[in-house]
Amino acid sequence: MNDTSRRIPSREGHRVSYFRKFLYILITLFLLAMGCWSVTFSWPIRTVRYHPDSLVDGADYRLVDYPEAQYAFGMNAWLGFQPQQAKRCFLRAVSGNALYLDAWLNLAEIETEQGNQENAKAILAYTHDLSGQVHRWKWRQLLLARELGMDEIVFGNVNDLLSKDVFTQDVFQLIHADLGGSASAVIERLEPSHLTAYLLWLIRWGLPDQSERVWQAITAIKTPDRAIALRYVNFLLAHKRIIPAVEVWHQYTGSSGLTNPGFEKELTNQGFDWRYWGEKEGTWSMKRATYLTVEGDYALKISFNGKENISFQHVFQIVPVIPMKKYRLTYSWKSRGVTTDQGPFVEIYGYDTQGLYASGSVINGSQTWHEESITFETPADCHAAVLRLRRRPSMRFDSKIRGIVWFDDFRLTSEEEVPKSWSGVHGLGLALEGEMEREHMVPQETEARILETE
Repeated sequence: MNDTSRRIPSREGHRVSYFRKFLYILITLFLLAMGCWSVTFSWPIRTVRYHPDSLVDGADYRLVDYPEAQYAFGMNAWLGFQPQQAKRCFLRAVSGNALYLDAWLNLAEIETEQGNQENAKAILAYTHDLSGQVHRWKWRQLLLARELGMDEIVFGNVNDLLSKDVFTQDVFQLIHADLGGSASAVIERLEPSHLTAYLLWLIRWGLPDQSERVWQAITAIKTPDRAIALRYVNFLLAHKRIIPAVEVWHQYTGSSGLTNPGFEKELTNQGFDWRYWGEKEGTWSMKRATYLTVEGDYALKISFNGKENISFQHVFQIVPVIPMKKYRLTYSWKSRGVTTDQGPFVEIYGYDTQGLYASGSVINGSQTWHEESITFETPADCHAAVLRLRRRPSMRFDSKIRGIVWFDDFRLTSEEEVPKSWSGVHGLGLALEGEMEREHMVPQETEARILETE
């Protein structure tokens, strides 16, 4: 009896089953209704977005409750030179969605064009407060505020965009031009954290005068990063700003004369250090050697493989000097099997002025370590000289140079008393000799290599 009663469904069980079925039906009907409503609501938006040309005249009124549709109609009217129609559509768009910033900004631009600046300023102030730190609209707001003379919004957006690293080049270009190219005026309006970016922009566009003012402002706040400082030194050197370049170089390296004179450190191609560039054809090679040096652990080894009659000027250093002062450059070299009548030699010429040229003897054959000196006097307004390793092309039949040469232990000292009349390869060339040698110096190539580092 008990087992049979368990298998017979009770009335309460039937009621629960009917209720569940009814609930499922209601949920299904609700979902169907929502699906139909969403299709009905979204289909016009899809048409506006992807097939605006299919809409007939007057569709803007039928879609008055669709802000995106009104915005699309407004853009079509604006591009069709119908500002009044565009204005009405944008007003409907913001009426349907008060947060529609693109429509607000278009409306502000139309008000500006129509001379309603007070309305435009009110709209711009509203969108500026509404957008907060969102950078999407900052550039448009900046341009509109610039046209309306709202400097607070202009430079507020400038600093916001720079903080997000958005439109950086355009922002600096705009404010630098608007402020008449005055770095001091730009500095007053930039947040301190953006001064380094402004310095790099000035370097990129080759503006040394303004860069010095920005560098002063940066160093008054903090010690700039070493990489930035060295790049700035390269920039100053490329523009012949020797004195400030020396000051920055000395601050970061401690050197104010010859740098790395014994090649004990790697050649950095930076600032007043040794600079070099390689030969694609492999006609020569260079490395720091450790075998039987004159002083320290390293010397510079340059090897020529006999494949070309090379014009060699690939290793040089810009050296700070004092105008109207007498100097002696001393260095050591040795060679092994250097061929041709034109061997390597050391030369010195003025970097930021003319009238200075001196050279050491040509190196040929095989010789043990040999010390040599070059004396010279710097002309007026000469603040830097170029120390370069050089080899001129040979005019003989056997012109392809082969062999190895080592250099080490460069020293530059001031000469207290040097005779007014010098002669020989160790002295300063006369004015006529300087003119004869100048065609071989190729200082423009050296300057080009410095510019390539930027």
